[in-house]
Amino acid sequence: MGIKSIDHWVLTAGDVERTLEFYRKLGFEIGYEEIPGRSGTRPTIRIGETQKINVHPPTSAANPTQGTADHPSIGGSDFCVVWDGTVQEIQDMLSINGITPVMGPGPRMCARGPANSTYIRDPDGNLVEFTVYE
Repeated sequence: MGIKSIDHWVLTAGDVERTLEFYRKLGFEIGYEEIPGRSGTRPTIRIGETQKINVHPPTSAANPTQGTADHPSIGGSDFCVVWDGTVQEIQDMLSINGITPVMGPGPRMCARGPANSTYIRDPDGNLVEFTVYE
């Protein structure tokens, strides 16, 4: 018994719709889910069938009754997603969307071992790493 995997994490976005559109263009599935015990929906960026990123506006900051961080920050995240394809396909997808990598592609040691990673920044300045395992 113990920790099995990451279920979700949160991005605090300066402009939620701009953030969702950016990730949609990169091929992420965007959704809105009901919030148990509250009215309304929450925007999410889905990653496969078992993981997601909840996108919070800056106005949801530091609310212990809603389970938010004490000091959320816009642009303070750094995360890596595994790309199901080649490094060249990452480069092509970024080029089509007018996104210039800030670093890479290059070798990295990721959770499952050696990989090749390319880094970009989202509209809020979060560092997003796309990795391909070798």
